[in-house]
Amino acid sequence: MALDRLVSLVLRAAELVFAAIVAGVTGEYLHKSNASSWALGRFIYTEVVAGISIFLALIWLFPFSSTFVHWPVDIFISILWWVVFGLLANLLGDSCGAWFDWDNVSPRGDQCGKFKADLAFAFLSALLWLVSALIGIFWVRKQERRARAEVVHHRRRWYRRSYV
Repeated sequence: MALDRLVSLVLRAAELVFAAIVAGVTGEYLHKSNASSWALGRFIYTEVVAGISIFLALIWLFPFSSTFVHWPVDIFISILWWVVFGLLANLLGDSCGAWFDWDNVSPRGDQCGKFKADLAFAFLSALLWLVSALIGIFWVRKQERRARAEVVHHRRRWYRRSYV
């Protein structure tokens, strides 16, 4: 019973860290860029998703049982991160090499390394939010089965006579 809470706590902390990394790298690029907001749309979207993820991960970092019932929101945030991954992968293209070639990945290196770090942490964040949702689904289903089993065992049959 405590294992699922511990795993949830670790996942939420990792989601928080990965979203903060993406927000920092993307925010630095937005700060240094002189392009129009229309040209920076994918980076603004990435920053918004990272901000929402940071906020929700901070709120749900506390190990209460109510953190497991938010699995629909976890799925939604995971979908948002997959969209971020797709937008960044589409932007990166083949200009910096293959997407999963991690030779020059660095949040403080050259621009290709920064984009690849953004791409990598967006991918990892999407996976973590999806795993959090799956754990939440598992936990909710387990609790429903346990509650159903308790109701069945404590119910008195209608045809049994009371001996009181």
